[in-house]
Amino acid sequence: MGVVAVICWNLYRRAGASRIEALTDKRRASSRMVSGAELVEGSRHLKVAMALTNTDLFYENADMQASLDLQWIHEVEYDNCLSTGAAVEGGKVLRIRCFGQLFEFILPNDLVPRWHMMLPPRRRPDAPVAVTA
Repeated sequence: MGVVAVICWNLYRRAGASRIEALTDKRRASSRMVSGAELVEGSRHLKVAMALTNTDLFYENADMQASLDLQWIHEVEYDNCLSTGAAVEGGKVLRIRCFGQLFEFILPNDLVPRWHMMLPPRRRPDAPVAVTA
């Protein structure tokens, strides 16, 4: 029984990876940048396909499809830790703030320079700046 469960779990994970790949392939022609990532929502880490066009940032998997309009994104930053303070190994956090909402994606290390170039860090002009003494 345990062996069957392990085999089923492995098949499910492989199918999930191929679904993400299919989603990235679908968006590749119309996007400036496409890759896989992990969307962090609380304690959940969801594998997603991310695509950046001239107007939107799309993130999707087999269970959801969402996007952020680039003109409404107030802040973009890259960090080694999640907003909870948890360190990220093997990648960096792409943190986006949009109308008080926080979106965090973990990007693989090898893709961070490309994302950084295509979606550079920025801060809204009227955003408060932390002052250190």
